[in-house]
Amino acid sequence: MSDLRYQVIFRGDLVAGFTAADVKANMARLFKAGPETIAKLFSGRPLAIKKGLSQAQAEQLQATLAKIGAQSSLRPEGAVPAAPPATPADRAPVGSDAWTLAPMEGNLLQEHERERTEAVQVEVSHLNLKPAQGNLLEQGERKKVQPAPVTVPDWQLD
Repeated sequence: MSDLRYQVIFRGDLVAGFTAADVKANMARLFKAGPETIAKLFSGRPLAIKKGLSQAQAEQLQATLAKIGAQSSLRPEGAVPAAPPATPADRAPVGSDAWTLAPMEGNLLQEHERERTEAVQVEVSHLNLKPAQGNLLEQGERKKVQPAPVTVPDWQLD
């Protein structure tokens, strides 16, 4: 038997077919935790949910999380997480470490980053709806058009 211990790592990723609200509710029940604690798990950063597990225990927890819609990974304790290879789209400008990824749900901007705008009030009291029958225009709203003169030849076809 191996003495290697594992961590179960969760970043907030969901199993296809599950919504974030459902997964959060399922995790709250599983871990008997409040909404604030569960919200911290969905930050997008890898967090160790459980440490010091045997491989069998870690795989069992990983399977349980998958059943409730949460994707997780296993990491041997003491292992340094490998950084994925950077693509040109992933690279931030030199000297900038302020780039982060937004969570998988919700708004891309934080509440304090949003521009405040006042609601526009539009006067609509003069508008009304007519029943879907008859003409849309009232008799007085119609433009008076004189009929075009038409000359009909008499072909005398009796």
